[in-house]
Amino acid sequence: MKSLHAFLLLMTSVCFLTSCSDSAPTEKQKEEALNEVPAIDLPEKTLESLFEVEDGFTLLSLKDFKEFQGKSKEPVQEPTWTEKNGVISCTGQPRGYLHSLESLGNCTVRLEYRFPESAEKNENPNTGFLFFITGENRIWPKCLEVQGKFEEMAHIKSNSKEITLEVTDNQAARESARRPIGEWNAIEVVCKDGALTSVLNGTPIASSKPSELKSGFFGIQSEGDAVEFRNIRVQKLTD
Repeated sequence: MKSLHAFLLLMTSVCFLTSCSDSAPTEKQKEEALNEVPAIDLPEKTLESLFEVEDGFTLLSLKDFKEFQGKSKEPVQEPTWTEKNGVISCTGQPRGYLHSLESLGNCTVRLEYRFPESAEKNENPNTGFLFFITGENRIWPKCLEVQGKFEEMAHIKSNSKEITLEVTDNQAARESARRPIGEWNAIEVVCKDGALTSVLNGTPIASSKPSELKSGFFGIQSEGDAVEFRNIRVQKLTD
């Protein structure tokens, strides 16, 4: 809509500068007319362009999640989770998570996240992506986790003592693919019959063998550090 408005104003300006005036405009009139045309706000190019196939993905926003908060020692002064211009922001306090309203089984999840530059006071800021959340909400629930923690980005682990997980992980690939604090990192996780594979900025990082968990809710963590998420997309996979 902004682009159409700008185009119409530009055409009006051109008309004014040419045939719509009985006398030739002065240089000052030309400059004033052109200054009336607003700048066109182009969308920021996101890391989502790394993913070539987007058909079948559903974009999730804050309204597609439900919040669970752990106990806080001090009164919470501001909302833990907010959303603005497509970015979901988390203060990190108190600990807890957002979980999807719908249970997922075989699926692909794609998202981008970053720790703001202010998070550099912690050299290893933390968050995570929860898969197959099962049972009661608690800190932390029975589920699998793809790490968002900076030093372990895209690592796969069990987030419960009740689940043992066999994982293959490539630390060298992680260090090569990972972007620094303050920049966006793109995560892709494929869930197939209980097995998970993780990809960081287009580079395969880790994989796990199937466990007893094969379906459940998807979540993103509040774990002590400010963090931002965008372009959270989910694609259900057929068996």
